[in-house]
Amino acid sequence: MLTLPQLDRESTAPIWFQIMRAIESRIGDGTWSPGDRLPSESELCAHFSASRTSVRDALARLESAGIISRQQGKGAFVERAQGPSAWTLPSAPSLLGEYSEDGRSALNSQILRAGVEPLPSWAAAVVGRDAPDGQGFVLERVRAVGARTAVHVINYMPARFAGVLPDLRDPRASLYAAITRIAGVRIARMHRTIEAVAADRVLAALLEVEPGHPIVVVEAVAYDQSGDPIDFSRASVRTDRLRVSVDTGFDAAGISSETASGRYPTVLRQSARRADTRPPR
Repeated sequence: MLTLPQLDRESTAPIWFQIMRAIESRIGDGTWSPGDRLPSESELCAHFSASRTSVRDALARLESAGIISRQQGKGAFVERAQGPSAWTLPSAPSLLGEYSEDGRSALNSQILRAGVEPLPSWAAAVVGRDAPDGQGFVLERVRAVGARTAVHVINYMPARFAGVLPDLRDPRASLYAAITRIAGVRIARMHRTIEAVAADRVLAALLEVEPGHPIVVVEAVAYDQSGDPIDFSRASVRTDRLRVSVDTGFDAAGISSETASGRYPTVLRQSARRADTRPPR
């Protein structure tokens, strides 16, 4: 008998998606280890009372993410365990901890939306104070660890930073590295808040989870060398694919409470707690 959960027939999630998540969860909890052979397509069809098309779609998604491999005439095999990668949020603002050793982002990004447009009022109050028309540069992306989607992030910035967009066509380009290189602006300090939320239908579709799945939201304000806020971002993270950790380092002189906490605008503290002020979709 297969040690897999049954499908939720009342769920709006597609059958192939539920099968994919069921297999992925068993690999993640160690039921199946790298090198283990998965149940055959026929066994999976019988267990889930699902069509062969749905089973094949689920296996194809797992294969494209590098989680399993399929061999003609032999079946599907686990390639690697599904422990989450790490996203470190350091006490010093080292570009969201997103650099890999070659100076590029360790995450692959796909741009969903980018351009100059009206900022939400709460974002305009922070990064759009010098824009009388309320316009700003908005960048929305989904980010992946390898082929596994792990993060949805929206950045709200002053309109002058829209010039970095061509450099961001590279899937592994770093937003803050582009800002430094093109605009000569360095991120000197970050302030972040972290909270747990349930994914709504929009986020669930983007992050490949079921609606209501728990995710972690990291809201951040980035400050330049002059102490001016230049970016407000909201990142929604699948922590089963990307673990969020916090690195707090101190020098010999220690760190003051103001340096540690930063200047976090009141309007953002309020917006973080009001559902009606979430970034619109």
